[in-house]
Amino acid sequence: MDSFKRFFLTYRRILALAYRVNPSYLVLLTIISAFWGLTNLPILYINKILLDLVISSIGHPNWEVVARTIIWIAILRAGIEFARSFLSRYQNAVTNLLTSQISNKIEIMLGVKLNTLDIPTIESPVFQDKYKKVSRESNQRVWGMLSPLSDFPNAIFTIISGAIPLFTFNPLITLVIIAASLPEAFVSGRLAKLEYRDRDSLNKEYRIWGWISWLITDTRQIYENKLYDTANYVTAKLNALQEKVEEINRALRFRRVKWRTFTDVPLTLLVIGLNSYFFILALIGRITLGSAQMLYQAANTLTNGFNMVVQNIAVVYENYLFVQDFTWFMDLVPKLSSGTKILPDKLHTGIVFDHVFFKYPTSTDWVLKDVSLSINPTDNVAIVGENGAGKTTLLKLLLGLHSPQKGQILINGLPVHEYNLQKLWHKISVLQQDFHLFPLSARESIAFSDLSRVNNLSEVKQAAKLAEIDAYIETLPLKYETPLNKELEHGVDPSGGQKQRIGLARTMFRKSNIMILDEPTSNVDPKAEEEIFENVLKITRDQILMLVSHRFSTVRKADRILVLENGTVSESGSHEQLMKQKGTYSELFTLQAKSYQ
Repeated sequence: MDSFKRFFLTYRRILALAYRVNPSYLVLLTIISAFWGLTNLPILYINKILLDLVISSIGHPNWEVVARTIIWIAILRAGIEFARSFLSRYQNAVTNLLTSQISNKIEIMLGVKLNTLDIPTIESPVFQDKYKKVSRESNQRVWGMLSPLSDFPNAIFTIISGAIPLFTFNPLITLVIIAASLPEAFVSGRLAKLEYRDRDSLNKEYRIWGWISWLITDTRQIYENKLYDTANYVTAKLNALQEKVEEINRALRFRRVKWRTFTDVPLTLLVIGLNSYFFILALIGRITLGSAQMLYQAANTLTNGFNMVVQNIAVVYENYLFVQDFTWFMDLVPKLSSGTKILPDKLHTGIVFDHVFFKYPTSTDWVLKDVSLSINPTDNVAIVGENGAGKTTLLKLLLGLHSPQKGQILINGLPVHEYNLQKLWHKISVLQQDFHLFPLSARESIAFSDLSRVNNLSEVKQAAKLAEIDAYIETLPLKYETPLNKELEHGVDPSGGQKQRIGLARTMFRKSNIMILDEPTSNVDPKAEEEIFENVLKITRDQILMLVSHRFSTVRKADRILVLENGTVSESGSHEQLMKQKGTYSELFTLQAKSYQ
């Protein structure tokens, strides 16, 4: 009972989705399907009338009168067939349009939902495997669950059309045909479960398949593939994956063929027996030849109707198993809670890390261990340390992307989790190491940090000037409207340093309380870095600046420098103070300085 209830709720939900996308198409497909089923019965009787009329009128002296009747009946039948043929083509066109619209809607739904989930959920390997399946299967499976809906009226009316003549002749025949159709229904349900199980076992393979396919088909990877001659090696891996997947798919198809053929046997034997019975009755004069022909076609029609119902139910059930994954994804709730507090425009007490411990769910080691530090509302702080020391993790915790297992992080006196995270992020400017440039205009790429001002070109230019990228943009074919992707018309592909400056301009464009820069000038030459950082210090004099960098020429300008080692803050102070301590910072600074001598 619970399974049926779950199925009903899922089906109603998917049906509501299709109705929201295009209700007129959905209703139209149902009406066309019903017309198809309804016209089966008149065609059966028209065929009977034609055959009986011809046989009874053979040798009739007034054959011209009978011929005119036959012509009018033939015209009626041709009209019905013409309408069916037209509606069939029209139905295919509407189906394709509705399928496309539903696919587009689902693509948007998946993207929007994914961006509402928290990072711990998204980074889970279990989630990744299942999400890849959802994004791979959802479009075809949702429509696969819906498409039989438009076929059900056809199937039901086809059954009725076939059942009426047979039931009138002998009700028992109808019941026998129904009984002979039941094995296929059972086998279809069983096959659907087995297919879902086998395809579900390939989640990891499909995910790796996607990665490898991206490596050899994405044009951005072409340089490395050519220089390292990796295409053949990667292709061999992809081919091995494809063969494994195809082997399972081949087994699925042949299993379906074998069992479907087996279930066809009793129904085929029954139809042969019934058809022979009808024509023998006509032969001995118990019924007319037209009646035998009608009953013969009615038996086939009834069988086809039941086959349609069984197949549609099997298709619905098979796709329902996959659609459950789609509904699972759409019902996911973020693991990290978001509060209701709003960060004020002016901070009073800054940022506090209070005995913070953190480790990732897939790790047994602490990334941060008992981290305690405070940052005043107008401090600019640099964070240094070797790779893996926990610098980026520290920033992720501050942003509420992860939650510490012990301790707490306060912003303006309140724990991060008490703030509305979406609104909190609007008050923080962030430049990540792996930020992306979008295939949009330079203006949009800079304004992405505050799209409410995307059309304010003067402010966009001001941010570009602060990042020392304005002069470059002014040389582009369409200036600030130039797409930052050379695959687009009039598009360009900025260099690494230019991309980083555009990212920096995006960060500066947002009006914020806190600015976080994670390796902001790693691809910029030293002279430009000096100028950019001076601009950064100017615009952040009334806000918090947190800088992560391996370049000590930039770091030394910060008011305070924090040294992270093995997940703890080992040193804290100005450049001069840390150099006097002759600890880790002094050692790293001296080592880097020597490389420039």
